[in-house]
Amino acid sequence: MQELLDHVHLSGLVRLIRSEEFPGMPESVSLARKFIRSVCKGIGVDLDSAVLLVSEAATNAVVHAGSPFRVTVVALVGRPPWIEVQDRSPERPKRRVASSEDDSGRGLELLDALSVSWHTDVDKASGNKIICFTPKGDQNESGTEADPASGLTALAS
Repeated sequence: MQELLDHVHLSGLVRLIRSEEFPGMPESVSLARKFIRSVCKGIGVDLDSAVLLVSEAATNAVVHAGSPFRVTVVALVGRPPWIEVQDRSPERPKRRVASSEDDSGRGLELLDALSVSWHTDVDKASGNKIICFTPKGDQNESGTEADPASGLTALAS
């Protein structure tokens, strides 16, 4: 079951743009990519890095946590968005060195390369792992820094 939350004002500076839960199935990774593309388009931000990082974190939730996962996009007024991917595992990702022949093991390297900043956390109430990142590429079509919160009205229509 998908749950959708939109446009919840948390304070004068922080806005929850969108949050959606996905089943822990391989098909959900594609749905998460479509979700993040839609959100980025709705707030006027072109973030290919966001799509790739959400895809990576969603794949990890399905493959390693074996659980449903939630993707949340949050924006501060005048700042680039940050994205959280939460699954039901308490295990934080571990850095490993992947060889050129490995099919996996590059998730943290992708976070390093494609995000301005990132961290992991465990929600104390639920025990769920959260990967939080601010993707690079936060400029709008005019080349100026995007204000993702300004696009909230565009999502409402």
